[in-house]
Amino acid sequence: MTMDPARRRGLSRRSFLRASAAGAGALGATSLAGCGGVAAGGGPQLAYWNFFTGGDGGRMVDLIDSYRAEAPDVDVTATTLEWGSPYYTKLAMAVEGGRGPDLATLHASRLETFGLNLVDSWDLGELEARGVTLDQFPQPALERVTLDGELKALPLDTHPLVLFYNTRICEEAGLLASDGSLAPLDSAEAFLDAGRRAAEVTGDNGIAYGTNDALASFMLFWSVFNQLGGQMVFPDGSASTSVEVDRDAMVSAMDFIATMCDDTIASRSQDGAGAPAAFASEQAGFLLIGPWEVATAQTAGIPFSMTQFPALYGDTAYCRADSHSFVLPTQASTDPETRGLAYDMAVALLRNSLSWAEGGHIPALSEVAESPEYLALDPQSNYRGAADVAAFDPEIYFAGSGSTFMSRAGQSLQGVGTGALTPEQGADDLIGWIDDQLALGSPL
Repeated sequence: MTMDPARRRGLSRRSFLRASAAGAGALGATSLAGCGGVAAGGGPQLAYWNFFTGGDGGRMVDLIDSYRAEAPDVDVTATTLEWGSPYYTKLAMAVEGGRGPDLATLHASRLETFGLNLVDSWDLGELEARGVTLDQFPQPALERVTLDGELKALPLDTHPLVLFYNTRICEEAGLLASDGSLAPLDSAEAFLDAGRRAAEVTGDNGIAYGTNDALASFMLFWSVFNQLGGQMVFPDGSASTSVEVDRDAMVSAMDFIATMCDDTIASRSQDGAGAPAAFASEQAGFLLIGPWEVATAQTAGIPFSMTQFPALYGDTAYCRADSHSFVLPTQASTDPETRGLAYDMAVALLRNSLSWAEGGHIPALSEVAESPEYLALDPQSNYRGAADVAAFDPEIYFAGSGSTFMSRAGQSLQGVGTGALTPEQGADDLIGWIDDQLALGSPL
């Protein structure tokens, strides 16, 4: 599996810009562990980079330790860097300098930014030899990590927009089914009405939502936009510098947000940290955010559950999602033994991802996602169907988790949520920015 010499030096400034174009990040001066080799004690070394902190960070440490226990002769060096642009920039520069790690984590939505020169394709034969085949992964995530027919990343999970609900508040509001679960919310009006009824119980807001948070607002917008059948098609390198977008769907999605953010159903001024805190203190009956906030609700000790974001428009409950995935950074010189160990570690982390699922993420590997142990996880397994209707971010170099696109879309959506912009103005503002970005030309 030695890399083709013609590709070995294909890591140009253009390749580096592919990795960092989605947003500029400060570069740290710390020395980072690079590619593997042989340890001083004679055993093989394996370098792994990730961006997990907080609860996810602790669970990833446990996962790495589980691999260390399985392969005690391998010296694993795990390096955690700052999430977002700093991580992607440092990883790109390390690969460019021939000092990239042997295994790294990447958001699937950022893979288009990285492109073909900075990560090697996964060998399907090597994966199959370890008992992993493509039919074991959810189709949306698999499609997103496959470029030009090559598997460029190995999904660990799917983390979608989900709906948290306080069971006590919802019971008082008459919103629970006979089995104690949330009664179906099968339309936008039913959802908004549930928010109003929850607000009557809390005396505050019905839905905790980060109106002023780029991630929370974009997750909701992109979910509703996709449910409305909205599409965003970018030019493929032709003379056109304009995005083809369903403006009506964009306006309708923003109108839903404007209606929800009326200071009763949801606040017009809540920030990203304030929304989970409001839910944890029972100031709201619902919370709209990713599943990673399960730890916040559990720590608060409130009566709560979680469910898949409902189909408010149409029959399919599309929801914005991303996937933490493993990639094989391109090496200046690929050592077959070390590369084999990278496969071993990635597969081991997938197989041991039940503990990762406890943090809210939906396991990507079917043998974990369909296991009795995962299905028994409550409430984490309640929204597992979201992996099959995941709507990933646009496939353009400036989009993806933590990207310039998400940040700028958040500005337009914040304007709509606070009432500073009408839905029509918000849509035109975002479309205009996208066209301006395209007019600058791709650096890739």
